[in-house]
Amino acid sequence: MNISTRGRYGLRALLEVASVSKNGPVTIKDISKRQKMSVTYLEQIFHKLKNAGILKSVRGAKGGYILGKDHDKITVRDIIDVLDGPISISYCDYPKLREKSCTGPKTCVSRILWKKLEDNIEKILSNVTLADLEKQAKEISFKKNTHVSRDRRKK
Repeated sequence: MNISTRGRYGLRALLEVASVSKNGPVTIKDISKRQKMSVTYLEQIFHKLKNAGILKSVRGAKGGYILGKDHDKITVRDIIDVLDGPISISYCDYPKLREKSCTGPKTCVSRILWKKLEDNIEKILSNVTLADLEKQAKEISFKKNTHVSRDRRKK
């Protein structure tokens, strides 16, 4: 299983919107520069996120994007579901897809394992919000800056 670049870029871009849009809407062009992402690719991602209500667009000279919901209400699972679809380790538990991809019997016990794994991944992604990730980013930045200032004092 692999989260696509669309899912990973979408999460990074939304974190950027969450942190910067407190000062007003942020443009795709600005996000593209800061995150080193293609404007065209971000436009495709933002279109899906806007349709899902995760983002809102603001028109005008100072327009751009803001979050469509509070950052503590947007989970990583919400984002991944919109951009990549549901998490799937195997197709064993999907009757129509199982016929095409699985030669095992319907009583195959490994199906239970794959389903548990999917459920656990979904549970983790459902319990992490943009607000949680923003907080972690601030902590990492603080620790990094603290180490840099300590290193400068040693010299």
